Amino acid sequence: MITEYTTLSSRAVTDATWDSFVENQPAGHLLQMSGWAALKARFGWQAERMTLADETGAVCAGAELLFRRVAGLTLAYVPRGPVTPWEDRELTQALLAELAQRARMRGAVLLKLEPNLPDTPENRARLTELGFRPSRQDVQPPSTILLDLTRSEDEILNGMKSKWRYNVRLAGRKGVTVRTLARDEMHIFNELMAVTGARDGFSVHGPDYYAAAYDLLAREHGVFLLAEYAGQPLASIAVFAVGKTAWYLWGASNNQERNRMPNHALQWAAIQWAKGRGATCYDFWGIPDEIGKLAQSISARTNGSEPPPALPLDLNQLPNHGLWGVYRFKQGFGGREVRYVGAWDKPLHPVGYRAYAAGLALRGQPARLRQTDPVRVALAPVSRPAPAGDTTLRVVTRRNEWRTALAGLPDPHVLQSWEWGEVKEAANWHAERLLLPGAQGAPEAALQFLWRRPVDNLPLRIAYVPKGPVVNWHDPDVVERVLTQIEARAHARNCLFVKIDPDVREDSRAGKRLIHALFRRGWRYSNDQTQFKNTAYSDLALTEEDLLAGMKSKWRYNIRLAGRRGITVRLGHGDDLPAFYDLYAETGTRDGFLIRPFSYYRTAWKIFLAAQQDEANPAGGALLLAEHPKEDAPVAAVFLMRYGARSWYIYGASSDRRRRDMPNSLLQWEAMRWSREQGCTLYDWWGAPTDPDDPDDGMQGVWQFKQGFGAEFQPHIGA
Repeated sequence: MITEYTTLSSRAVTDATWDSFVENQPAGHLLQMSGWAALKARFGWQAERMTLADETGAVCAGAELLFRRVAGLTLAYVPRGPVTPWEDRELTQALLAELAQRARMRGAVLLKLEPNLPDTPENRARLTELGFRPSRQDVQPPSTILLDLTRSEDEILNGMKSKWRYNVRLAGRKGVTVRTLARDEMHIFNELMAVTGARDGFSVHGPDYYAAAYDLLAREHGVFLLAEYAGQPLASIAVFAVGKTAWYLWGASNNQERNRMPNHALQWAAIQWAKGRGATCYDFWGIPDEIGKLAQSISARTNGSEPPPALPLDLNQLPNHGLWGVYRFKQGFGGREVRYVGAWDKPLHPVGYRAYAAGLALRGQPARLRQTDPVRVALAPVSRPAPAGDTTLRVVTRRNEWRTALAGLPDPHVLQSWEWGEVKEAANWHAERLLLPGAQGAPEAALQFLWRRPVDNLPLRIAYVPKGPVVNWHDPDVVERVLTQIEARAHARNCLFVKIDPDVREDSRAGKRLIHALFRRGWRYSNDQTQFKNTAYSDLALTEEDLLAGMKSKWRYNIRLAGRRGITVRLGHGDDLPAFYDLYAETGTRDGFLIRPFSYYRTAWKIFLAAQQDEANPAGGALLLAEHPKEDAPVAAVFLMRYGARSWYIYGASSDRRRRDMPNSLLQWEAMRWSREQGCTLYDWWGAPTDPDDPDDGMQGVWQFKQGFGAEFQPHIGA
């Protein structure tokens, strides 16, 4: 760590000095080399280099900072940087302050970083603490495949899928040769790129761009490789190496002799070239971000303690467009899928940044409205044709029929109850209760399909199936059928998107299979988790003595302490709801979460309290109030909901009064006892950290409280 440094401008640090620094840094990247900045400067960007030097004058951190005017706004961008020891907070903070100051001087409305950092909770927390927020616009692909080059060539070949290994050798047997492309042959590369862009439907740079890349980068740090057959060009790729990493940046091929596998031969030649340069990692540069997110989620569960597991994907079922076809090709070479932290923005001009964000939204909106497929799954487009019809779904209009149907299906969630639909109808949603009949006539799935118009004067809707559908997740055929019907219903209702958050464990076989099915069908993980992604359970089938024995000793002590200190718990009624809301509002202010108006909660609470009075109703609820004889208002309270054999701790509130008397401990114990009296065998604690090992997760404090009662963590797949 340094406490004194000198800020050096672009002129003070030569290209050679800067490039040498980048090459020797763990966070160094090709896109932070002087040649890359010079390349972008020839094509619409302006480049400046900002560095910090220690007392000896040696560079210790820095960045190539790019500027560009777009729609009247100046944007500042650091591609795959900055280059800094991120663990040195003081140095990194100083560098980012210099970058932000320089960007402000240039009139930029934002400073965008795309750090060369893995997507981990620690790195996200680090960037948040430094004043950055996740950007809605990635410039470089966040997800990629990395191939380990520390192994021998034979080991690398053996690590490939057998078909890929066979194709590498087949190319040689079929007469494909690979050689370096000379500068005066760049017209060959450009011709191949034009064919590729036209065939695969993407725009390519002009000839001058790739020629400049050859001059500025390839002469020292890269190579253009050409695959030929009998003197005929078939395919070409550009590969670059900086430090210990090589990147496959661009690739092109024509439509001739594809059965000779020239692309396999090219990748193998590029891998050999990278090893010869001393690279220990080969970056295939760009795969669908859905794959990277899936890999990151699975990797987070192992916490690096074991080799990353294979992704639960059926490659034959993946789409063919965009990066999906490219992924199918790249994954066969045996690398591992990883995700970087992506783009992060620091707004520098509030009004300008709002204009930038609005421009991004407007730029995407016409494309969304032009789509022939109006369904958007979890705020993302569906990339397949609309399913055929929804005629097999049967609408249920009588509550008793709905209850009977749910009773015949496995473990329905309270958010799929008739009562919850009534709650949402009071909040301007439309609730449709739908059954998917099975072969014998009995329903094989049920779903409460909620929809509403986000804008009153537009014929567009959003849809949501909360904690549903209700289905046997272990039957993949039924799961496929019900997903098809959900998609069809969303189409029929002209929905912009449909969201589901199935009540199924992420780490179960059924959960992994469901994740695969959703990705294959075009669904995407939502950044807006309407409900908590994860939860925790307590087994109420145990005796009270066993439940107490399963708690931490301090929690047992606190339950008894509350009673000794005069805390009592009673069932509340409708007249107690205003006091409960006041307590809930106090909790929200103290703990920093937003709450809805009283009218929303009053409706929900009254509906479930009324259901509790009907002994034949599988739904119900209870308001439990913790009181002290010296207080004129409750000091803590919980509202429980139940359905069938499960109860949920949905709402909790407490005052700062009498906290040392442990009212919350006694409340939870009485909540479990009440649930057991209703015949419930499972107590759902309703919310647990997204990552229980992340100390910065906002739910850690609540989770520690719940854990003390013996709650068992339940990772779910989320929305």
